[in-house]
Amino acid sequence: MEMSCSVDMALMDKIPKLVVGFSQSLLCSLFFDVVHYMLHRSNKSSHPLLRRLARIHRFHHLYFTRLMQFDDKYLWQNMTQALPLELGLQILGTALGYAFATLVTSISVVWITQGHLWSMIGIQILKTAFVMLANGRDSNHLVYKTAPKDPNWIFAGPEYHALHHVYPDRYIGSFIKLFDWIRGTAYSFRGKRFVVTGGSGAFGQAIVAELEREGVHSIRYLKFGVDWDHQNFKKAIPVLSACDVLILAQDTEGQDAVESNCNSAVQLVRLFRENRPLDETNPTLPEVWYVGSEIELFPSFGIEQLQCYSESKQSFLPHARSFFDDPDILYRHIVPSAFHPSIGPAILSAGWAAKCTMFWIRRGARYVPVTYTGFAYLNYFKFMYWVPYAQGTDKM
Repeated sequence: MEMSCSVDMALMDKIPKLVVGFSQSLLCSLFFDVVHYMLHRSNKSSHPLLRRLARIHRFHHLYFTRLMQFDDKYLWQNMTQALPLELGLQILGTALGYAFATLVTSISVVWITQGHLWSMIGIQILKTAFVMLANGRDSNHLVYKTAPKDPNWIFAGPEYHALHHVYPDRYIGSFIKLFDWIRGTAYSFRGKRFVVTGGSGAFGQAIVAELEREGVHSIRYLKFGVDWDHQNFKKAIPVLSACDVLILAQDTEGQDAVESNCNSAVQLVRLFRENRPLDETNPTLPEVWYVGSEIELFPSFGIEQLQCYSESKQSFLPHARSFFDDPDILYRHIVPSAFHPSIGPAILSAGWAAKCTMFWIRRGARYVPVTYTGFAYLNYFKFMYWVPYAQGTDKM
């Protein structure tokens, strides 16, 4: 019993040190990401040193290109200029983290000693040396035809860093994505072609207005009864094959709600994925944004007006889960609180819902809760852990 208590006390003594050590690592990473971001914004700086550093870092992006391929033409500049600059920033960040730990904590709590500091710097130098010996081809720079889906929401791996090379002013995070969450740089709208269904609705109009402010490449509409209906989708294929992001914003509440909000939505996603060719100028996965509802979480409580609508949204959920985990498509599930008068009294507008949606997407969210009631947060657990996959959805 006494031994158990002593072990527990030893563990409790280590917790503050672990916290300080983690905080130091976090500070090092954040420092590196801030400087990295500044390098990408300093190409035209009035300060000659900043311009010079930015141009040195640019060699790294010329060596591993926007198409996620190596260009040996810039191998020497990457090895002799860009990689030493990166190493210098890493060492500076580590030193600043050590200084932070020693200044704000007592000696008894400091986890990283001076000996540890020199060891970490030595490891960073050895790691850079090995990367140089491998001609800069490390585990964080993998050749892809299309940037794969990022499996992590906290840590930045090779999939996330690949997107940084496609969009050099975005996806800045080197270890964790904290900087991108704060700055809103975990997504890029640049050069993307959008197609919207339900563009005449309240949310459709609001999201289009937000996209126009982002300066996207193009926005096109798929109109029900003109480009597609519940039985015929052929006219939609040319439009779907020439877009990068499909936004499904149709929101029907009548008797054909299941056909519109579920069955037709599934068919449009399938056609989009089947017909969208690889675009060498934009080597990213095709995206789908589906506008759901908080009614996915709770029943219609016998309200006849909501029964068809509730059934349509809940019927789509198994398909949504299948799309969410599909490696060949990037699916975002948007769950706003009610804003349309026909659903019920709305506290806030569709414009507010669209702005909140864009806020989350800029931070890389794939499940997007746009809520003032909190139901969308609860619905996340249902969406992720309780909803079964739709049979055959991933076999298209």
